[in-house]
Amino acid sequence: MDAVFKNLGGFISGIVGLLMSLLGLGIVAEILLGAGSPFAVIDNITGLVAQFTNSGFVGLVALLVVLSFLKK
Repeated sequence: MDAVFKNLGGFISGIVGLLMSLLGLGIVAEILLGAGSPFAVIDNITGLVAQFTNSGFVGLVALLVVLSFLKK
């Protein structure tokens, strides 16, 4: 049973790593292609952070929880 959880954890870590790489690629593509690009990665990130900050203290705590997950 431990092997199953270890394999599943490795798979999820790999997917998260791939998504973070794609996020970085999307940011670079939007910067290079300009504001008229089909990518809206920076706008989406800005909107997400704005949603967290509009919630006051609860939003700050939620943002810190999300950042702690991303550091692992």
